[in-house]
Amino acid sequence: MKIAIPILFFSRPGGCRVLSMLASEWVAMGHRVTFLCTAHSDVPYYPTSADILWLDDNGFSVESNLNDGLCQIGGKKFVLNNLMLLLKGINRYVHDYDIVLANLNLTAWPVVISRTRAKKFYYVQAYEPEYYESRPEKRAIVLNYLSRFTYVLPLYRIVNSPIYLNYKWLRADYHVPPGIDFSNFYQKQKISTSLSVRPAILGCIGRKEIEKGTRYVFEAFEELLRQGYNVELHVAFGNLTAEQAAHPKCKIIIPQNDKELGEYYRSLDIMIAPGLVQLGAPHYPVMEAMACGVPVVTTGYLPATNDNAWIVPVKDSPAIASAVIDILTHTEQTKTKIACGVESVSAYTWHNVSKQMADIFAAKAEFNKLG
Repeated sequence: MKIAIPILFFSRPGGCRVLSMLASEWVAMGHRVTFLCTAHSDVPYYPTSADILWLDDNGFSVESNLNDGLCQIGGKKFVLNNLMLLLKGINRYVHDYDIVLANLNLTAWPVVISRTRAKKFYYVQAYEPEYYESRPEKRAIVLNYLSRFTYVLPLYRIVNSPIYLNYKWLRADYHVPPGIDFSNFYQKQKISTSLSVRPAILGCIGRKEIEKGTRYVFEAFEELLRQGYNVELHVAFGNLTAEQAAHPKCKIIIPQNDKELGEYYRSLDIMIAPGLVQLGAPHYPVMEAMACGVPVVTTGYLPATNDNAWIVPVKDSPAIASAVIDILTHTEQTKTKIACGVESVSAYTWHNVSKQMADIFAAKAEFNKLG
């Protein structure tokens, strides 16, 4: 099959990793995969073996990207221009493809109105309207409604979690979870130094968005210190307030790639992922930390259960602190849950999930299944 994936630009969030890895796996299966992207974008943060069709502002193919920083500046005008060039690029270069795959809600619009014989799919990796609800600016209201309406467009919708099959405005017939690169996210091989002679290292992914719950990790960390526990907090990617970042027992870690992110997880004694919304959805910090053999405290993201993780209520810093204490004081239970977590994520290989989606494509495009 020939598969086209139009994107606004390549960036660091996990959704882009998913697309890069899916594309590479489909190429390995024998499909031809092409990203369509503005030439103002940087090269992919997550490498992919798929082709990249760089588009100028008129939607024509150019030899290479410009990497001129305009993607970081962004703005309404940039986004609108980008959507128009994607539409022109799809009409110009994707007319003979078999599949065109929208991803971020904004890309659903050029896909749905494009003139191509390709079957039009939409991979929904999160219920995006909720992410706009906590933002005060007026444009967030517009984006909220625009993202809702993409869920009723005439596209074949594939979601990454069973909870999204019937979730508010969203309906879908297919569910394909994200995968894990086990060459980077693997279990600790060595027994770490005893916690009797060093601090317990707590970790989280630092995010500014309220719904990600970073605030509650920090509050739990401070509560543990008040109770006399010897802990440090290592925050990946920062995004803390100046006061938080200056805390003497808080350290910011900036992984430069997935290899370093895996090393970050393995450096932790406990991973905390206390998001506030869409519980039951896949969450990479939970999945990757489990794969690395790290005990996980979470509000309940896939594939966390009470058998393989410590589930806490949302916005509950004392409960997070209590879960950390439970992990530190019940060694055998912790070992059992770690082993269960490693087993729980073992099925999420990129080959498995990529083949699931390729089979859905093939069924709709009436092709023989490959891979």
